[in-house]
Amino acid sequence: MSRKARRSQNQSRKKSSLRQKQETKQATRESLETDSLSAELQNTGRWPVELFFLSFLLIWSFLISCFPLRNMDIWWHLRTGELILERGTVPYFDWFTFVDSDRPWIDLHWGFQILVTWLYRWGGVDLLILTKAFCLSVTIGFAWFAAGRAVPAWLKALLWVLPVICISGRSLVRPEMLSLMYLACWMYVISRISIHPKLIWLIPLVTLLWVNSHALFVLGLVVSVLFVMDHLIRVWAQGRFGMELPSTAISGMTFIRVGMLTGLACFLNPYLEQGVLFPLTLYEKFSVDQAFYSVRVGEFQPPINFIRQYGLRNLYLFSQVLLALLTLCSFFPLLTRKRVNPFRILLFVAFTHLAWKASRNTGIFSLIAGIILCDNVSDWLRLTMPLRTATGTIPETSTVNSHWLEKSIAGKGSSTLVFLFLTVSVLTGHWARWGGEGKVLGLGEQKAWYAHAAAKFTGKPGMPHRAFISNMGQAAVYIFHNGPERKVFFDGRLEVNSKETFQYYEQIQRQMAAGDANWAYVLQDEQGQLPVIILDSRYSRNEIRGMGANPGWRLVFADPAAAVFLDVQTADRLQLPQADPSPLFHPPGL
Repeated sequence: MSRKARRSQNQSRKKSSLRQKQETKQATRESLETDSLSAELQNTGRWPVELFFLSFLLIWSFLISCFPLRNMDIWWHLRTGELILERGTVPYFDWFTFVDSDRPWIDLHWGFQILVTWLYRWGGVDLLILTKAFCLSVTIGFAWFAAGRAVPAWLKALLWVLPVICISGRSLVRPEMLSLMYLACWMYVISRISIHPKLIWLIPLVTLLWVNSHALFVLGLVVSVLFVMDHLIRVWAQGRFGMELPSTAISGMTFIRVGMLTGLACFLNPYLEQGVLFPLTLYEKFSVDQAFYSVRVGEFQPPINFIRQYGLRNLYLFSQVLLALLTLCSFFPLLTRKRVNPFRILLFVAFTHLAWKASRNTGIFSLIAGIILCDNVSDWLRLTMPLRTATGTIPETSTVNSHWLEKSIAGKGSSTLVFLFLTVSVLTGHWARWGGEGKVLGLGEQKAWYAHAAAKFTGKPGMPHRAFISNMGQAAVYIFHNGPERKVFFDGRLEVNSKETFQYYEQIQRQMAAGDANWAYVLQDEQGQLPVIILDSRYSRNEIRGMGANPGWRLVFADPAAAVFLDVQTADRLQLPQADPSPLFHPPGL
């Protein structure tokens, strides 16, 4: 063998030896951390303390999500669920409008809709609210065990206060409540696969449930892609740049098999490839068409717009900004110690981008930010505090930080007082006043929030089979009581209604407010019947005044929630006199 060949062989041996040492060091550290956590839970009595603070956190999370129902979309979700069960099929074209009835409807919410329909049949609105609150608690429970394993329980509970506040701001009976739970479960699996590799086989199952519940299933795929990128970066870095070596608990072939099953699960929805591509349609609305939708739909507005308009006086806005800053700052102590975690950095960048684009994504961001924050604090503690051995003792070479232990005792008491204060504030109603959004502790529906009476009134025999409803959220109530036999012009399902229909809807609203009735004849049916008009008493006051001054239309119904107008000929045919408008003057919740 030549000298050059021997030199090359020796270099290869040295590299192999160095790699083995690094892998051994990494495995030893992982084993030490795992043994340390096991010892703390089993030998030092940490589990009762963990359960105590986790219970406090979950009870508080549950309570702040128990407020009267107030989101509009739930009603068309319920009606769709009923029709799916009756017809034995999901919708492929729109069921509820007379303008866009030929447009395709990719209803990935069908699993959620069947679930809430069953819940509504069993326990009405109260059970829907309790289930929503339960989902938030389960989400936080998964997230608790997904991150911050080295963080003392009292401190971890405090770290989750801000994320829970932010998530509760959008804690509504919507498919998003399932997406948060699935995402937290996904993060839990990823956090534990180095210790329990078989958990990775849960990913395809979660994907199958998620893709048939909500279009945000794509977020799980995003997390997985970032996790694989993290793995590849660590393989390339080989322990350099402050990055640990990648875990060897799962083979490359297992990654490939799970990835293939996850991809297959995405296509196991009633719409096949159209369902897989549907998230791109939603992303287009708050990216390419953001200029149009963000000024018309509150949840499509970037959070910065709300901050410019209202400042940080709102509890939920302030909590979101503070959480983002704390999570960002939590990276710096680790960077100063040359500890880099590409996965968390990529997660933070990706989900910050989503939250920055639309306020509807702030709940998802808050969940991920809470997990990142706990994990960063956990890493910092592992780097600065001594690790216990498998027997629960501290190595002789380590020094005990007695000041930290004293603070820990004080921390347990302080954390307990904080959660007692938060819980009492919810029970006494102070939390609702601080939030400033009227989310009082309770069940049922928000008073006079929904136009149920108007929808039932317009569903009587002889009434027109077409309806123009403003605001568009109340159209869901009409759909619940009268659809699909009676149809609306426009409703809040932006995945169905086109941008052009939205623009025409706004044009009609302006004409109504001006007292112009020429729009009505464009909406008449094949027999020349003009539509019934339902106007929300809170958000359509200009239209109510304009229609009230129009001699061709008559107010035939009014209550604190809505006004109903019919053309004079139809009102005379049905013998409906002029209604008393006084209930409309002071609508609740304006």
